[in-house]
Amino acid sequence: MSDQSEVAGPRWQRRPTERRREILDAAALVFGERGYELATLAHVAERAGISIGTVQHYFGSKAALFNEVVADRFLDGAEEDEALLIEHRGSYAELLHLLIERSWSRLNRPGSADLLIVGMSSAMSCPEAGLVVSGEMGMRCPRVLQRVLEAGIKHGEFHPVDAERTARVISASVIGMVIGRQRLLRHCQAPLPPPGEVLREFFGLLERGLARGQRSEVSEQGAGE
Repeated sequence: MSDQSEVAGPRWQRRPTERRREILDAAALVFGERGYELATLAHVAERAGISIGTVQHYFGSKAALFNEVVADRFLDGAEEDEALLIEHRGSYAELLHLLIERSWSRLNRPGSADLLIVGMSSAMSCPEAGLVVSGEMGMRCPRVLQRVLEAGIKHGEFHPVDAERTARVISASVIGMVIGRQRLLRHCQAPLPPPGEVLREFFGLLERGLARGQRSEVSEQGAGE
């Protein structure tokens, strides 16, 4: 037996935290693929390679599991973003880039984009999860970006803009780019730009619109034409 297998151990010997993570990751994929109504604990157990009883032991009902999955994918990341803002010292442009990259990475985790759509459409069946999705992605995340924009404007890094409106546009754009790309990949036969290239282009647009120096250069060029 290899050292790696000795460390990991058989599936039945794994620690509660490891088992919980396996179930959450499997559930994110199952809910994203099947939707809340059609997904079952049996589907989650099959994807995770465990028994239904084990899933029920950790999470109880399907509704409780769905709430936990949504919170795991979206709530924890938002709390970490808020902590980064509080502890930040330095360039707000760099912080803005970092927060957007973090959101981009979270949404690009397997199952996250589909789970986001399911969460928004399942408000009637699972209202708590619907509130988490709409609250985190529609309010909390844009609010963090808004505070970064306001700080950047105050310190002279950003051109004066409506911080609240701009933050909502940024947040919605990131969500739209990730979800739109994944949908297109399933149906579009033409090759799409790599995700990293899409994000770089988006950052370029932000810099031209927000950075005071670049905004001034663009304005001067426009005035001279």
